[in-house]
Amino acid sequence: MATKKTYTAEITCDVCKKKEIIHEGEPQSIFSVESAVRETGSLNERGQFIKSKEQPLLIENLDLCIDCREKSYAMIIARITQPYTTTVIYSFLSNKEQGEAE
Repeated sequence: MATKKTYTAEITCDVCKKKEIIHEGEPQSIFSVESAVRETGSLNERGQFIKSKEQPLLIENLDLCIDCREKSYAMIIARITQPYTTTVIYSFLSNKEQGEAE
């Protein structure tokens, strides 16, 4: 008796956290995309935001859904990290925040 194995994976959009379950062979809507990311600050050990004095602009591979992928072509994504953890928070910078960072 032959058995067929199928694989499933769950992918999450890095910005909006929308989830998608993908079955082997089916098309997917969340793709890895190179995006402009600005390191805006970090969270301290109490979870309080500390704004970075220097805010470098980086290119990162992010898993983005269709909506976030379209927005990423026109807007910069902000990245907030937390030291000593793997916590990274992504969001879109507003036009005002983009102007202040430059």
